[in-house]
Amino acid sequence: MLKESTELFTTSVQNHQQPLSGSKKLRNSSLLIALALALGVSSCTPKVGVLRAPDYKGNVGNNSSKPGDTNKTPDGSSETGESAKENATKRFMGRNISLVLPFQLDQISENALAEKDIKRAALALDYYQGFQLGLEELAKKGADFNLNVLDSRDNAAYSGSLALSSSVEEASIVIGPVYPQEIKAFGSNLKDKETLQVNPLAASMPTEFNLPNLVSLTPPIKAHSNAIAARAAREYSAGDVIIIFNTTDSDGKQFLNGMSTAIKQAKNNVRIVSVSSLSQLNENLSLTGTNIIVTGTTDKNQLKNLLTNLIKKYGENTYNFSLFGHPLWERYDFSMYAGFADLNPTITTESNLKTWSAAVKAFKDTYADTYGVQPSDQSYKGYDSALYFGGLINKYGADRLKEKLTKESYNGLFSSYKFRYNEAWGYANESVAYRTYRGGSFQLQ
Repeated sequence: MLKESTELFTTSVQNHQQPLSGSKKLRNSSLLIALALALGVSSCTPKVGVLRAPDYKGNVGNNSSKPGDTNKTPDGSSETGESAKENATKRFMGRNISLVLPFQLDQISENALAEKDIKRAALALDYYQGFQLGLEELAKKGADFNLNVLDSRDNAAYSGSLALSSSVEEASIVIGPVYPQEIKAFGSNLKDKETLQVNPLAASMPTEFNLPNLVSLTPPIKAHSNAIAARAAREYSAGDVIIIFNTTDSDGKQFLNGMSTAIKQAKNNVRIVSVSSLSQLNENLSLTGTNIIVTGTTDKNQLKNLLTNLIKKYGENTYNFSLFGHPLWERYDFSMYAGFADLNPTITTESNLKTWSAAVKAFKDTYADTYGVQPSDQSYKGYDSALYFGGLINKYGADRLKEKLTKESYNGLFSSYKFRYNEAWGYANESVAYRTYRGGSFQLQ
């Protein structure tokens, strides 16, 4: 079993109706430095203004108390470090959350904190900071949590060992690790197979892990293709044709696998044609109805040929199109295709971030005030996951988490959750949103 030094720090996130003694503010210091010090790296120089640590409103480092230390309880009485730790354990029974993220602090130089160190830890730091804000928002409403933060080091072997630590053993739920090899190693070594292990960021298919207690937050590609199938079926009317355009790239094959079956399950009286060339596609175009084109290619040459052909056909003023594509299209620049918007392109996305909403603006302000930087996608994801899982624990207790996962959906700032359970590979999130192309980019509907 690992020693407690593997734990970076413990934060008791408590409701703030009463003042808490011993709270620490690290607003002006780099979080990386604070974590590095926790691991014994003492000579790093902070980069001021790059990474900011949170303003802790709860007690930090409860597990670091030593015999003879005294703390004040809410009623003003004193207690030794050992009794404080014991009381804290009782207080947070069933509310211990372990956050296992790849800070990779073991790679920090003892002489200076370099830019590469900051970049390497950015994903973990952003997620943690969003998660912390989510728990603190719940705390304002009276919830209490004990958050244990651990560094997985982006090392599968170390992550496997970390699964045996007391912090993980006592956890009500584990968020992390992040990367696939770490997830596998950690999950296979987890002692209590009933403890939920949350995969917070990896988009891997849950079947890759085969962990019955795994909760995958990022919708797998199958969720995206099923959503496109449902949308194509919903838009279909008599006289239309659904044309599945097959390509040779792996993304296209994966996305279209089972597409025809999924469409027919959604609506059985549809006309579906599967083609593998532009000539076959053109031969099956409808002059009277809408041509619903479904493809999953991300290959630029194949995509260019397809779009050039469809835009040309549209220009003949005889064909109507509704084009459905791969979620990765969101990253592409389609400005070179003057008639792209005329094809009515639609894709799916895991994000439902509405940057113009009051809730998002409020979060961005709070995040910037607290950490001195703007939130990233990982920050939003951390925040949403804290509100969802922390909310379920606070409302129902940790022992009812599994029961409630498939019953309670969630619609947050960035993420939405709707879980389906499979006894072989756990809980997979099937909630995605749609984006249509207008104004030069894919926009939420």
